[in-house]
Amino acid sequence: MDIRLETIEEAKQNDCNLIIAHHPLFLQALKNFDYKFYPENVLYWATKDEISIYAAHTNLDIAPFGLNYHLCKKFSLKNFFMLENLKPTFIGELEKEQTFGQFIEFVKKTLNVPILKYIASHNRSIKKIAICSGSCADYIYKLKGFDIDVFVTGDLKHHSAIFAQQNGINVIDATHFYTEVWSKDILFECLKDLDVKVIKSTKDYIPWDYI
Repeated sequence: MDIRLETIEEAKQNDCNLIIAHHPLFLQALKNFDYKFYPENVLYWATKDEISIYAAHTNLDIAPFGLNYHLCKKFSLKNFFMLENLKPTFIGELEKEQTFGQFIEFVKKTLNVPILKYIASHNRSIKKIAICSGSCADYIYKLKGFDIDVFVTGDLKHHSAIFAQQNGINVIDATHFYTEVWSKDILFECLKDLDVKVIKSTKDYIPWDYI
C-alpha cells in the first residue's frame, strides 16, 4: 500500500524494476529535497537503484471495480452500487440484518482489524451499509439524511464524529490502513497474467502499534 525504504529493498531482492503501490510518496508539493529524510530518501534510493514507482491512488479508489467495490464483496453485500455524486462511496445491503455489535465484530474479523473506533448514534438493526475506504470521514457531512444504517470508513476526525453522533449516523472507523492494505491483492490479480514477472509484496508496514 505504501512505499518505504524497506519496499525498495524488497524490490531489489526480487530483481524488480517497477513498484506499483496505492499511495503516492508525495501528497503535497515538494519545495525542497533532503534525501536523508522520508519520503525524499525513498525517491533518492529508487532512482539510484533504477526502480520506477507508480501509485494508483484515487484512480483505484474510484474505479468501478476498485477498492470499495472489493470491500462490498468482502462484506458479502448485495445490490451494491457507487454513489455517482459521492465517489468512491458505495452503498449495499447485508444478506441478513445484524445488531450493531454483531456488525462491529464482523468488520473486525473480515478486515483483520485489531482495534477500531465506532459511533453508536442509534440502536436500529444494521442492514444498509455505506462504505468508503481510507480517509473519507468528511463524507459524513454529505451522508446526513441518507437511508443507511452505518458508514464504514477510516481516519475519523473529532468534529466529524460529533456531527455523526448528533445526526443519527452510526460509524465504524476501521482505520485507513486496514480498509486499504489489501489494495495490493487487487493490483496483483489485475497484473498476474501479464507476460512479465509480477511479485506481490509480503510485507505490510502499519505506522503505529496498539496496546
